[in-house]
Amino acid sequence: MLIGRSDIYANHGIIVIGAESSVDSDMVLEGAAAALPSHILVRTRGQAGLTRVQLWSGVAPRVGIEIISAELELSSQYLYVHDLENVSTHYFAMGKVGALPLTILVDDPNSAARVDVVVGGDLAERGLTEVSGYPLFPILVAAGVEVGVADELGMILSGHDMPRARLAAAIKLVAAAPALRPAIRDSRIDRMVEWSRWLTISSSLDRAKDFGKLIDLGIAGLRIPVVDADVMELAQRALSEIESAR
Repeated sequence: MLIGRSDIYANHGIIVIGAESSVDSDMVLEGAAAALPSHILVRTRGQAGLTRVQLWSGVAPRVGIEIISAELELSSQYLYVHDLENVSTHYFAMGKVGALPLTILVDDPNSAARVDVVVGGDLAERGLTEVSGYPLFPILVAAGVEVGVADELGMILSGHDMPRARLAAAIKLVAAAPALRPAIRDSRIDRMVEWSRWLTISSSLDRAKDFGKLIDLGIAGLRIPVVDADVMELAQRALSEIESAR
C-alpha cells in the first residue's frame, strides 16, 4: 500500500533515501544507484524537474526498472528522503528501528523522474484483477503479506493513466468480492469516488458523488459471475459522467 509520496528537487541530480544522518555532499555516484550501510543513493534527472518519490509498504506496482535492493540500518523509526544538499527533506514513520529491506524501481535509470521505494523483503510478483482487453501491471508482494480486496483496490486505483482499464478492474473486483457489511461496500465505492476527483480539474465533489452513485447502482445490477463486457460498459458510462464536466 502507498504510505507516502513527495516531490523532491535535486540540484545535483542525486536523492538520498535512508536514516536521518547526513551523507557527504561531495560524494560521486557511479551508476544509477548505490547502497551505503544506512542510505541508498539514486541518480535522478536533477534540475530538469522535480522527482516524484513514492513509498510503498508490503505491496507495490511492478512498474519501471528495478535498480537496487538493500537492507538499511535505521537509527530511528523514520525513513528520510532528501536531495544530496538537503534542500528538500521529507520523512516518513516506519514504526520500527533497525534493519529495513528496500527495493528501488525507477522509470529511467540515471535520469529518474519517478522513484518507487518498496518496503519489504523477498518480493514476489503477481497479477491484478483486470478486464479482458484492458491489461494492467503486475504487483510486488513482500513475504508474509496477504493482499486483501482493500490492498488490491488501492493498487488498481494508484494512478490515473489507463483510466478505463483501472476503473473497469476496480468495478470487477468490487462486484466479484461482496462486502460482509454495507460500510465496507460504501468504503470501496468511496475509493473510486476519490480517485475520480483527480481525472479532471473541473470536476466538483458533487459530480464525483454522482459518479459514485452510478457505479454503486451499476454494480448492483451486474450479472454474477461478472461478465467483462458488462463491466466495461459500466466503466465507460461512469467515465463519460466525469468527462462531461470538462
